[in-house]
Amino acid sequence: MTTATAEIQLTRKDFVSDQTVRWCPGCGDYAILATMQKVLPEIGVPKENIVFISGIGCSSRFPYYMNTYGIHSIHGRAPTLATGLSIANPDLSIWVITGDGDGLSIGGNHLLHVLRRNVDIV
Repeated sequence: MTTATAEIQLTRKDFVSDQTVRWCPGCGDYAILATMQKVLPEIGVPKENIVFISGIGCSSRFPYYMNTYGIHSIHGRAPTLATGLSIANPDLSIWVITGDGDGLSIGGNHLLHVLRRNVDIV
């Protein structure tokens, strides 16, 4: 006897959280959020296997606005957390969201090590 399980088709609405978005009017983060919510259903990864990790600043609110797992980390350490999470659970789709100061200033050294290690994160 074989058992078939129907693949669940996700939509944009499945990735929209119930949180009120608190970015300034005209902020480019709105476009990034809308694009992510539109594209994620197309990649075919169950939302319970998707994790967004952010640092500080405006981009740090991103995980709150996605109906997935998320981590709001400390300044510049999002790549480091993503590395550990990827090693602990390589089946996850891990996305790092940072701004210029968070990712390239205090977090620049962590970003370089993620690149050097070729960690499977986005």
